[in-house]
Amino acid sequence: MGALTIAFDTTIVGALALPWVFLIVHLFFFEDEERFTDLLSWVNQKGLQAIAGVLLFAMAFTLGSAVSRIAQDFFNDDDLFLQLGPHLLRAGTTEDHILASVYCDADENQLLRSDPSNALLSARITDFQQQKPACRFAMIWMGRLRYSRKNDHLADAARDVFGLQENALLLKGEDATLRLRQLHDQIMVLRGSTFDGMIAFAFCLYAWGLRARRERPRSLARVLLACVPAVFLLLAADAFVHHYEDRFVSEPPYMEFSLLIVGLAGGWLLWLPRRRAPRAGGPESRLNWRWGMLSLVFAVLFTAGFLGWWSTEVLYGHQVIYSYDAQLPAPAAAASH
Repeated sequence: MGALTIAFDTTIVGALALPWVFLIVHLFFFEDEERFTDLLSWVNQKGLQAIAGVLLFAMAFTLGSAVSRIAQDFFNDDDLFLQLGPHLLRAGTTEDHILASVYCDADENQLLRSDPSNALLSARITDFQQQKPACRFAMIWMGRLRYSRKNDHLADAARDVFGLQENALLLKGEDATLRLRQLHDQIMVLRGSTFDGMIAFAFCLYAWGLRARRERPRSLARVLLACVPAVFLLLAADAFVHHYEDRFVSEPPYMEFSLLIVGLAGGWLLWLPRRRAPRAGGPESRLNWRWGMLSLVFAVLFTAGFLGWWSTEVLYGHQVIYSYDAQLPAPAAAASH
C-alpha cells in the first residue's frame, strides 16, 4: 500500500507538470503542435487507448519522479545568499531551517526529551540544546531574512534529531504512523506542485514577453519581461558559485541547474532574433492580456503552494516531536504526582 501511495503522489506531481511541458512545446516546437492532434486521432482509430494510457502513466510517473527530486533539493538549498559583513542575507526558506525553528520552539517548551534506550538520539538532543543561543538568530532570520553562520550548525543538529525521531517512529509500522505518512505525502505533493507552478509561471511570462515583443517592441512591459531571464541567470550564477565553494561533490546542483535552464530558455525566446512566432487564434491584444492573466494565475498558485508547503513542514515537525514524546515513559516527577 505504501508503494502505491508513493506512486500516486509522484504521478500527481508529474501530471501537474503537464501545463509547463505544453508551454515548452508551444514556445519551442510550435510548428509541430498539429501533430499531437494527428497522433490522438491515430490512437482512436487503432483502438490503442489502453496502451496510450499506460504510456501516459509511465511518462507522468517518470516526470513526477524527476520533478519531486529536484523540488526536494530546490526547497532545501541555501546556496542563494549575499555576504554582508559577519552576516548573510538569504532569500528563501529551506526545509532544514524550518525544522530548526520548530525544534527551537519545542526545546523552549521542554518537549525535547531524551530516550534512555537510544543513546545516539540523547547525544544529538544534548548537542542541539548546547546551541540554544543560535535559536534567537534563527527566529530573527525567519522574520527579517537575517542570517548567521551559526544557523548552519543549528540546522544540522536539528536535522539529526528530526531524522532519528522520524525513523524511530516509522519503524513502529504503518498503522501507528498513518498521520505522519499523510503529512509526508502532502509535503511531497505540495513541494512538487509548487515547483511546477514556478516553472509554469516563468514560461507564461516568456510567452507574454514574446507576444509583447511582436506587438509593442518598445513598450515598458516588453523591457520588464525581457529582464526576467536575466533574473534567473543571476540567481543561477550566485548559487553555482556558493555551491562549488561549500559542497563540490557531496550534493548535485539541482537548483542551480534548474535556474540556469529556465534562464537560458527565456534568453533564447526573448533576446535572440526569431523568424516567426507561435501561431495563435483571436485578436492579438486579447491574447497578450490572456498571457498576463495566466501568469497571474500561476503566480497565485505558486504562492499558495509555497505557503501550504511551509505550514505543512511546520506541522509535520511538530507531529514528529509530539508522537515521539507520547511513546516515551512518563517523567519521574510527573509520575509521582
